[in-house]
Amino acid sequence: MKRFQNKIAESRRTLPITILYGVGIWLLAGLVHQGWWFQFLCFFASVYAMIHLNNINMLIRIYSRSVSVFYILLACSATWMFASIQGTVQVLSMVIGLLLLCSCYQDQKSVGRTFYLYMLISIVSLLEPHFLLYVPIFLLLMATTIYSLSVRTFMAAIIGLLTPYWLYTGGRLYIYRYQPEVAFDYLNRFTEVQWSTDYTAVTTQQWAYLALLVVLFIVGTIHFWMNSYKDKIRVRQIYNSLMMLTIYTLILMAVQPQQYDTFIGMLTIVVSPIVAHFFTLTNSRLSNLFYIVTMATILLLTGMNLWISSSAF
Repeated sequence: MKRFQNKIAESRRTLPITILYGVGIWLLAGLVHQGWWFQFLCFFASVYAMIHLNNINMLIRIYSRSVSVFYILLACSATWMFASIQGTVQVLSMVIGLLLLCSCYQDQKSVGRTFYLYMLISIVSLLEPHFLLYVPIFLLLMATTIYSLSVRTFMAAIIGLLTPYWLYTGGRLYIYRYQPEVAFDYLNRFTEVQWSTDYTAVTTQQWAYLALLVVLFIVGTIHFWMNSYKDKIRVRQIYNSLMMLTIYTLILMAVQPQQYDTFIGMLTIVVSPIVAHFFTLTNSRLSNLFYIVTMATILLLTGMNLWISSSAF
């Protein structure tokens, strides 16, 4: 028996309608008035990458576009993130990074893709040094779930991390060739990083969004663990990677809550497939009710954030 959630998840009209919904939310949030065109392009490029992530890896064993649909719904409910160029670049880089990571599954010779993955992390870290904290977890995933870690791929990761800094430093040395000490000033950001914990830096609307993601993650994870035997081994390992990334990101946010905007983009990316898997592959009365409550909560949260954003302008 197909319930409301299944009809929505399996419909070919769901993704186009959700994309129009996403465009509408961006317009209401101030896309034209604020001139967020670059951020808007980065956002929909990340949506396109999420579609590929789902299609290439067959994250859901039946036809469904729910992965990208939930990504749009969740990302658009956090309207305060729209204005950040740095945030949208980080999100786009990490979706592409996940595509590269998943493509390395059981391939210990995937030197090129590993290099590009860590080069993306390194480029993002030039904007936000805290992003280097993701290097250990990606290496762990390569060793434990993706099975692509070898001496060659490890060296590719190290070179990928160093390359952007080498090129950037070289460019600054050329520009400041008569003041070489100035060329290294940007490295001071790493010594100025604050490691204190400040929960007052997180607003009420940010706590509400985080709570929504955590609830969806817990429910989706429990369902996956109970039914993972129905999926292929590759898909199981990819979802295990997403779950490990989610837990790791939550730990980072607990330790560094003032860096909420740095980590929330990654959390949105990795939770979206988990919740999509749950809602697409369940059809009980309780799950259908939970689906309706979730949709209502997302719409309510989006409306609240739009109202707060419009009040601030």
